[in-house]
Amino acid sequence: MSLALPKVSIIVWGYQGIRHLPATINSILQQTNDDFEILVFSEHLRQITTWFKRQPDARLRFILQSNLGLATTLNQGIFEARGKYISFINAGDLWHPQKLQQQILNLDRHPEIGLTHSGLALIEQQSKDTSKVVDSPLQNLLYPSEILAQNQIHRSSVMLRRSCFEVVGLFNSQLQVIPDWEMWIRLSNHTQFMAIAKPLIYCRQFLEYSSKHPSDDIPEHWLALETDLQQTIETVYGELPSELERYKHRSYSYASLFLAQNILQQANPDPAIAHNYLYQALEHDPLTFFSLEFCQLRWAIFLLYCQQSDRYRHLLRFIQDGSNRSKVIMLKTREFSQNILNWMLEEASD
Repeated sequence: MSLALPKVSIIVWGYQGIRHLPATINSILQQTNDDFEILVFSEHLRQITTWFKRQPDARLRFILQSNLGLATTLNQGIFEARGKYISFINAGDLWHPQKLQQQILNLDRHPEIGLTHSGLALIEQQSKDTSKVVDSPLQNLLYPSEILAQNQIHRSSVMLRRSCFEVVGLFNSQLQVIPDWEMWIRLSNHTQFMAIAKPLIYCRQFLEYSSKHPSDDIPEHWLALETDLQQTIETVYGELPSELERYKHRSYSYASLFLAQNILQQANPDPAIAHNYLYQALEHDPLTFFSLEFCQLRWAIFLLYCQQSDRYRHLLRFIQDGSNRSKVIMLKTREFSQNILNWMLEEASD
């Protein structure tokens, strides 16, 4: 075994999606750059002991402990890490084989870049592709207004220099659910970010959540998420230059949309609560009404009302039937137009 320090330390959050952890680890072991160590934090010993015995890889370390919270666990991982660069991944998420190689190249070539990240593709619980891609719009910006408005950097896509934590400190352990957003904002004041346009991670969408611990990305306890969002916004804007205060209303508006979205992703979503958050977003910023995200959420909430109430089910069936009829009419119209075009071509050839 080599005594050389690894180039990258990979911190794996293994408290959710534990049955998908082997797939996550395999996607790391299949990286084209193999200069890394893997630190897996989890409390699910029985589920993965057998699998880990079949993986005698010296780069893999399993740290058994109870769930101390996302921020505390990430901070412990940073203390344990020996690599020059640090990456994070949630159990269940997968990496493109060239993820590490491309991001190491970015940081090696550009010393002014402190953090590099990428877009993501969404996959279903059984690893089926959903054809949904989320781009990464933030590139080489200091205090980008986009990241102040909402978190657009997925933690599983990030690689950053270990030295960044020496400058800005560790994750805020007072934030229970989303400490990463506050960290990215802090970092953006001291270093530049570089985005890779190609999606390098496959983010798994979970439809069922543990009742013991809230998920860090789609929490079961949405009140903890609301508290985190409010605390993050107030703390961050309290430390920003006064000229950036104008973005605060946008931050609260997007936070309300995010809360509405998370309510809809619960095992038993309450459309009334989601509806309340949706219109809180408008109170913070009326221009949110024209955003695609607002329109999609409003439609999703309406459909949920229809599904949960006998009073609206006939309306939902009417809409679905109307949509099906429209498709049939469109196909027949296209067929008729093609027949007319064929007839005109035949006439012209005669």
